[in-house]
Amino acid sequence: MPFDGLVLNSVTRELSTVLTGGRIERVYQPAALEIILAIRNNREKYRLFLSAAADAARVHLTETDRRNPAKIAFFCSTLRRHIEGSRITAIRQQDLDRIFHIELTGTDELGRPVTHLLITEIMGKHSNIILLNPRENKIIDAIKRYSHAVSRHREVLPGQSYTPPPPSGKADPRTVTEDEFVDALSALGTETEAAAGIQRLYEGLSLFSAREVARRAGLEPNAVLEGCGIYEYRRLHASLKELVSSVTDGGASPTLILKNETPVDFAAFEPLYGTGNPIHDGMNEVLDRYYRERIRVTAFAAQKHRIEQCLTREIARLNRKLENIDALLADPEPDRYRLYGELLTANLYRLEPHAEEAVCENVYTPDTPPVTIPLDPALTPGQNAQRYFKKYAKARTARRRAADEKERLDEEMAYLAGVGTARDQAASLEDLAEIIEELAEQGYLQAGSAPHGKDKKEEPRPLKLSSTEGFTILIGKNNRQNDYVTFRLASADDIWLHARGVPGAHVIIKTGGREASPGAIAEAAALAAYFSQGRRNRSVPVDWTRRANVQRPGGARPGFVIYTGEKTVYADPSLAEAILTRPADSAPE
Repeated sequence: MPFDGLVLNSVTRELSTVLTGGRIERVYQPAALEIILAIRNNREKYRLFLSAAADAARVHLTETDRRNPAKIAFFCSTLRRHIEGSRITAIRQQDLDRIFHIELTGTDELGRPVTHLLITEIMGKHSNIILLNPRENKIIDAIKRYSHAVSRHREVLPGQSYTPPPPSGKADPRTVTEDEFVDALSALGTETEAAAGIQRLYEGLSLFSAREVARRAGLEPNAVLEGCGIYEYRRLHASLKELVSSVTDGGASPTLILKNETPVDFAAFEPLYGTGNPIHDGMNEVLDRYYRERIRVTAFAAQKHRIEQCLTREIARLNRKLENIDALLADPEPDRYRLYGELLTANLYRLEPHAEEAVCENVYTPDTPPVTIPLDPALTPGQNAQRYFKKYAKARTARRRAADEKERLDEEMAYLAGVGTARDQAASLEDLAEIIEELAEQGYLQAGSAPHGKDKKEEPRPLKLSSTEGFTILIGKNNRQNDYVTFRLASADDIWLHARGVPGAHVIIKTGGREASPGAIAEAAALAAYFSQGRRNRSVPVDWTRRANVQRPGGARPGFVIYTGEKTVYADPSLAEAILTRPADSAPE
């Protein structure tokens, strides 16, 4: 649901309890429109997150530890100068609007007491974070500055008087009487949805919350006023009062909606008809968990798209080169040049000097018509023959180089196909970060472009599972992990598996000096088939051999190996799903 006034009310109540009296120890601005206040209160440390992003403006405590980029933003410097060391004296919400105030007291450079007001306005694309001198009602600075050229209602610039956002014109649902409610709703058109009408008339409610009012009144969430009478109006009024008071009085349970254990929605109350599995926690914890997952999903999709764009671009480049090479290899001209040279040499005795062409019988295929050979009149017949032999030699060399280049391009195409398989099967941002790091090392992306801005190169984290019989199974989910499990984690007597002929994971059975059982090999083969390009097939050939038989050629690309002494089993990838549901450790010992 949207971050509405009810959500902010619940957040404010919780923050007022734990942060009032707290001291601002540090201010961070990890992104252009985000602020984190590090606060200590009663020997506890808190991080208060403030955002003015158009699609995710919000306020809540967070467990995420995010620091400033290398270059500190000017607004962050301003906040540090004015409010670091200050204490929080009050936290409040303006009515049920999405305007959040933090009142701070501290001292200025001369040690004199001073009060500041940090205001977070949550208004979609007009959201803002503003530092204010409340005594003079002067703006010190804002995370978004704009003049009357942008907003006719007000300017948000340092030194200007602070003008609050224009009033919404909505009534406070906590004070509306039944008669006032009935009259206001009756004044709307009969084709209006009841929930939309309530959301339009009363402050603090998103459409999601207004539809919850309709549900609790016994109506369908999209019921229109045409089908409502005085009885339904009264039920809606009672439902509205009950829902709002339950949130504002602290009786409601902030709820996080999970689907397949993934947060998909939140509310300041428990929805009557929620989809998925609800869990109850503090409003701040609910919001932090929901937005962490949302950020993860957004970042995951963005990084996956970035890899896809890179692969699409590089594969298109290789295809263009391969088309030119295939055309060169299919060109019959080199063989024709040799034929022309040989026929001219065989007929030198009867060719006229300075002729523009020669007509010679093809001694290799007597039953075919004579061959007409273009000549350079400035050259003798012998020189023309040598010219064609040189053309033939040059074309033959070009063809040989083209064949070598085609082999190299085919290998590169296979490598990119393997990266594509790893991208498709990546399950976490860390998996994608490893792929991006690999592409940067191979020159396909700019160095230092991995997600999260990680500077320190971390060890790969392949998947670690256990077979039914207790054998440890390691799975490389990309080329970096493949090299890591094969050449760093596997011993010579361990079993190595890979789907035959298609890109996929290197799978290792850690034998610990024992003989790998047929059951362990079958399970590991199913995993190798599942983590390969053949995942959608019902039967995938999988090669297995001792790790000692696996080698990486010098200069080979990541993940490329050659192996000997292999045996082949056929595995059903769908059998791997049961193995993957067992408790697993993602980091090998």
